[in-house]
Amino acid sequence: MNNINNHEGSFASANTSNVNDVIGGRKTQPIAIAAGVSLESRTEGAVLVSVKSDDAIVFSDEAESVPSLELESDDEETEDEESVWSDGDEEEDEEDAELEEGLAERLRILADARALKNLAVAFLHPEQPVLTTDGASKGRNFFNRPSAPEQLEDEEADEVADIMEDMAKLKKAARAYMHPEDKVVTEDATLFGRNYYGRASAPEMEDASDALEAARILADARALKQSAVDYMHPEVGVKTTDGACFARCYFNRFSAPETEEDEFADERAEILADALALKKAAVDYLHPEIGVTCVDPTLFGRNYYGRASAPEMEDASDALEAARILADARALKQSAVDYMHPEVGVKTTDGACFARCYFNRFSAPETEEDEFADERAEILADALALKKAAVDYLHPEIGVTCVDPTLFGRNYFNRYSAFSEAPKKEVTPEQVASGDLASLAAKVKGANLPSTKSAKLSSADNVVWGAAKKSASSVNLFGLSEEVM
Repeated sequence: MNNINNHEGSFASANTSNVNDVIGGRKTQPIAIAAGVSLESRTEGAVLVSVKSDDAIVFSDEAESVPSLELESDDEETEDEESVWSDGDEEEDEEDAELEEGLAERLRILADARALKNLAVAFLHPEQPVLTTDGASKGRNFFNRPSAPEQLEDEEADEVADIMEDMAKLKKAARAYMHPEDKVVTEDATLFGRNYYGRASAPEMEDASDALEAARILADARALKQSAVDYMHPEVGVKTTDGACFARCYFNRFSAPETEEDEFADERAEILADALALKKAAVDYLHPEIGVTCVDPTLFGRNYYGRASAPEMEDASDALEAARILADARALKQSAVDYMHPEVGVKTTDGACFARCYFNRFSAPETEEDEFADERAEILADALALKKAAVDYLHPEIGVTCVDPTLFGRNYFNRYSAFSEAPKKEVTPEQVASGDLASLAAKVKGANLPSTKSAKLSSADNVVWGAAKKSASSVNLFGLSEEVM
């Protein structure tokens, strides 16, 4: 009994080995027997349960179900137990066996559930350390395994966490700004804030009476709009949910305009149908190239081009001959264009086509060398520049055209060295005539003309030389020498 008392409330798993850990999905638990409790009392009374810190549940009446429990007793105790079992009945033995089997099955179920729970916790929370009392147990780190995803360093992870926290705060602030109608949720009773709509900088709000008046005005406007739509579009059906509502017909009312009879309406419809058919026939006649569209397979018609009144058509041979002639003319035209415009590139889609250069052929005219060509180009450029300078000098009234905005120049006529012009005086026509005569006399006087002679014509158109007297019909010739005469 002393040994039993010493083992009361203890577990055989106090050993440091892991032999009693999860084995095949079941976990065996040691059993403790309460001291001073006989088997008879255990079959009739309540079952003692002991719960330890490791969530192990132990039933006190399961001493026979666990073979690993070995209790040492004295010889006297053994004799007492044998006497007790010998006094028991067979029915009590059967009940005890059934109870022990049920308790053992319950313990196995609880052990399986506890083992599954431990596996689930270990799978869902790999960050928790593994607790073991066996120093020989070892395992690889979940985060340092070869197949583990790449991990960030502590500094980078902290920075990422800070950035994400800032982004979350910014998102919250943006949402609060965009949706002021959302209520502010806070757990701190000391926090307070002003009303968004009642703040000092809030836009001016209209009074409730003004808002109601505006609503009534809008309702009246909407009703007037509906009335106007109903008046302008009587063809639109009236929609109502009140079966007691009724109204007269718009077209049969007393003030409705006069409508024509059915006969006239049918006649008008027939006339419009005939006009439409005539229009279709005219379109078909003027546009024979448009295909005939028909959905009736029984309809048929003659060929427009093969009818008796069709214009005479040329034979197929003549058409082919005309096509060949046109093709030859087109080819000759292409050859003429290629000859007259050798600078036009040759276009071809055949990569195997090649030809000699037009300018390097044997029959090409002799071309000058590059040096002479360059010199000629330079001479022509200089001549062009001199021509431009001469034009600018002779025609100062022509504006200077330049595309460089930084260039500038003074005015030719307003420069400091320009000639000063005297003011012009008004001249009368008489002064102009006298001035012209004076200038003509000065020019004749200063011409230094050779000797002049007068010639008098006789009645026989003979020249009489040496006559002293001059008549009105005499002619003075200036600038003519005697040899010319």
